[in-house]
Amino acid sequence: MKEMWTGPEFTKRNRGRMGIMGSIATWLGVAFAIVGIIGEARIISGASNTLLGLYPSSWYSLAIASLIFSLGCWLGWAVGIYLHARETEKETKEQS
Repeated sequence: MKEMWTGPEFTKRNRGRMGIMGSIATWLGVAFAIVGIIGEARIISGASNTLLGLYPSSWYSLAIASLIFSLGCWLGWAVGIYLHARETEKETKEQS
């Protein structure tokens, strides 16, 4: 974990993993929000007030947490792409 803060190599090396984690977390957040909306509709229609054991506010909280986590992953991915592009640009300038 310490290598994460010692240099940009960690971010450049793991940008693919960060993108995949960002995608998964984003879709999980969307799915949690949809389940929360369905649970809210069930309450309005008079059905039970829990869906899969959780109240709609809990599903919304899970959606918010997942989307905040995905923002961190996407930010790491974007920084990795930027650092890679900057390094590639330096190499092409040195060659010419």
